[in-house]
Amino acid sequence: MKAWDIIQIFIILGVMVGVMYGLLYLVKKYLYRFDNKENKNSKIKILSTQAILPKKFVSVIQFNNQTYLLGVSDQSVNLIDKIDQSFSEDLIKDETQKPKNNFLELLKANMGIK
Repeated sequence: MKAWDIIQIFIILGVMVGVMYGLLYLVKKYLYRFDNKENKNSKIKILSTQAILPKKFVSVIQFNNQTYLLGVSDQSVNLIDKIDQSFSEDLIKDETQKPKNNFLELLKANMGIK
């Protein structure tokens, strides 16, 4: 292997990393806009979601000042129960008190980096 071949490999590697970073930036900017800050005009708010099986979830949503417990699968959405106002207020308080960590902070915490 000649020195020029090694240089070509590093150039191609740099271009590939640049393309991957650019695609990640575009996907993050344009495709994933599910943050509640940007969606203030929506009448439906997802308060909490918990996976119970693969592709099956239980969600608590708020719509028109009413709170509902939904069962969600890949083929259907079913109303399980309507939740009384006092419980939903407690749930909203719990959700707002949790710190929202971004991916980088979670990665650093799991890798032991401060």
